[in-house]
Amino acid sequence: MLHDDQNSLFTIAANFIQYTSRPVFLTGRAGTGKTTFLKYIQANTHKQVAVIAPTGVAAINAGGATIHSFFQLPFTPYIPESKGFQQTAGIDRHHLLGRIKMNGDRRKVLQQLELLIIDEISMVRCDVLDAIDVVLRHFRNRYSEPFGGVQLLFIGDMFQLPPVVQEDEWRILAPHYRSPFFFDSHVLMNEEPVHIELNKIYRQNEQQFIDLLNKVRNNEMDEEGFHLLNSRFNADFQPSKDAGYITLTTHNYKADAINADQLNKLSSAVVNYKAVITGEFYEKSYPADELLQLKEGAQVMMIKNDPEKKYFNGKIGVVTRLETESVFVQCKDDPAAIELRKEKWENIRYTLNASTQRVEEEVIGSFEQFPLRLAWAITIHKSQGLTFEKAIIDAGAAFASGQVYVALSRCTTLGGIVLKSRITGNGMRNDERIVQFSRQKEAAAQLNYALNESKRVYQSSVLTSVFDIDAIFKAVSVFEKFVTEEIKYFNEEVLTWLATLQERLDHIAGVLDKFKPQLQALLNEPYIPEQHEALQGRLMAASKYFAEQLQVADRYLAGSVAVTDSKQKAMVYNLLLHDVHVALSQAVHTTKGLEEGFNAASFAMHRKGFRVTQLRVNAYAVANNKTQQKTETPHPALFQQLRLLRDKIVSQKNVPVYLVASGDTLHELSTYLPQTLEELAQITGFGKAKIESYGQQFIELINAYAAERNLTSCIHEKPVVKKEKKETKPAGEKTDTKLESYKLYKAGKSIAEIAQERNLAAGTIETHLAYYIEQGELSVNELVSTEKIVLIEPVVRNMENNASAPVKQQLGDQVTYGEIKFVIASLNHLKNKEKQQL
Repeated sequence: MLHDDQNSLFTIAANFIQYTSRPVFLTGRAGTGKTTFLKYIQANTHKQVAVIAPTGVAAINAGGATIHSFFQLPFTPYIPESKGFQQTAGIDRHHLLGRIKMNGDRRKVLQQLELLIIDEISMVRCDVLDAIDVVLRHFRNRYSEPFGGVQLLFIGDMFQLPPVVQEDEWRILAPHYRSPFFFDSHVLMNEEPVHIELNKIYRQNEQQFIDLLNKVRNNEMDEEGFHLLNSRFNADFQPSKDAGYITLTTHNYKADAINADQLNKLSSAVVNYKAVITGEFYEKSYPADELLQLKEGAQVMMIKNDPEKKYFNGKIGVVTRLETESVFVQCKDDPAAIELRKEKWENIRYTLNASTQRVEEEVIGSFEQFPLRLAWAITIHKSQGLTFEKAIIDAGAAFASGQVYVALSRCTTLGGIVLKSRITGNGMRNDERIVQFSRQKEAAAQLNYALNESKRVYQSSVLTSVFDIDAIFKAVSVFEKFVTEEIKYFNEEVLTWLATLQERLDHIAGVLDKFKPQLQALLNEPYIPEQHEALQGRLMAASKYFAEQLQVADRYLAGSVAVTDSKQKAMVYNLLLHDVHVALSQAVHTTKGLEEGFNAASFAMHRKGFRVTQLRVNAYAVANNKTQQKTETPHPALFQQLRLLRDKIVSQKNVPVYLVASGDTLHELSTYLPQTLEELAQITGFGKAKIESYGQQFIELINAYAAERNLTSCIHEKPVVKKEKKETKPAGEKTDTKLESYKLYKAGKSIAEIAQERNLAAGTIETHLAYYIEQGELSVNELVSTEKIVLIEPVVRNMENNASAPVKQQLGDQVTYGEIKFVIASLNHLKNKEKQQL
């Protein structure tokens, strides 16, 4: 994607994002190219990037996710100081992190993230930014760095839509924040962003109109400005049918009424176009009408930019022909009608590609509809980002503070504006805190100086990270912990093998500890690293040595000696060993990027080219056909014969090991020597079905072994496991079964574990927990992810009763019955709470 290379501020901003780690606030008046900049960075950055926005529609338009779904944030105000034992509203850091259910994939995305773009930042509340900071520091394990070391790009115009803050929310936040705006968050007090304002206006080119917009924006309106603005007042103005005017109004119902009235006046037939919605796509995120009703002669507006530039977002025209797959729209000054077909908007989530270790977008839902909207009227809120040549502005007496600028700046010329009501000073003053903040933008000369210094700091940070192998030791630590805790399932040799791996890595770490001070001394010199000749030579030598050493350690993994006949333990072992391989091979690849010296752009491209190779190691005993000795059995030779028989049956039947006989079962067989099928039934793991299928083969083998050595059965020596009798309660005393489930859940057990322990169905346990959600004793966020909640809630609200089946039928496999049950209980709790307050 190309950008205007004559726009120096655009280029400076792009360089800050590409070549530094400084947070950036990119702003600018309407029509200065903020959206273009966002798309440019998305298409061209070498960094691991995610885009988020405060609302569903903004997220879809930006090609990202919502803030709350990406970070799993609750909607409760966040309090930046600990509440201790105070029972005040809002949540502090401890309770915030306790509420977030971050699965492994989401953690990995956060850990790999390098650049986070927040679009429409004017709508983001201060405490939300502090909550994002807390989550990133925690899940990236980088507690001393703002946003956990992630670079932030804030995009938006503070003179447009402000954050929505209810009175009760501000009462909670006011003791902790100077204002609800993002720039007054605590994290930005310690890490002020580079403030860049794009000033090349692409939407307007009339200097008189541009000067007027600047006066409105900066609270500098004078008598001359008001006179010029109100010269466009005409309360009785009625546009001709084909004039192409759109009315900007303050409320949805006003815009809907105007559109419906004008549509009804047309004598042509209505044609309905139903959107095609697939996967997950939340109703509040719909970028167009789900049911689009059009007539020939209807005035419409395009709501997308055409790649071929036949139309743009906000272009107005008249429908001339309606077909099943096409809508034809004639726009003024265009020689022919434009043919429009359905466009697709995608709902995405961010995932980590296991092969490349890159953050990628995964499409989880789509919305297909004609990119059109009836355009006799639109709300000022929905007009944000659009461009109009002719507009009737119906401000009214209730016009919100600061919204005059939003409405006026949609238009390309002053002559294209008609005011239905006069504009006075009372209705158009912008928040002075925003005006003061906007004056903090840096001049181009200051930005260039800051850019050079930030490049030096960023390059130093990148080079320091190349020689940081903490990720390898962390992966090894998790792997080692698993092996040592589960060693009874593995052969003892694996511990010796693991110790050797640790020794090799400790040696590398020891050499690195001597190298790092030398590297830091060179980085402290007043040169940009890529221009530092002495540093370049040292980096090339270090790259060669450490890449070789790390590669040797990585190759060592392929010689894993671990063996287990537990398929489950083998699976975990294989996965954790693969994690070590990923960390090592990524370090090898990164270090090799310095073999020919360091250039920031080239190194970034090299790092982006990482691919994980497959580690061909399998600890599963049958799969790799290795021998596992069980030295504690009195008859190891019999144990081996039994194992070979077990493996033969597994191979013939093509079934998992545990479905025939586990290692523990073989151990019992070789210890107690059962010699009849009746005695075999006393061996752990041998039930009626197994005895019928395989029992005789095992008995014949044991009997042959016993006969050769004159051995008899020892089954009488096998300890008898006594079943504990359940305590009986006195007559008339009943157990509160819901409370029992609730206690077990609060003790940290999962629903499946509770169901197994209580010998009840999982659905029954879900019903018990739903009861406590409805009572307000449990939070629905503990049991259901935010994405699922926002998916289920609107469907439940549209149902006449609390039945789960219709909701499941509508949402399908996206949700479970239990999740529906929990959300219904949460909504019932809110309804009961509202009734009590009436």
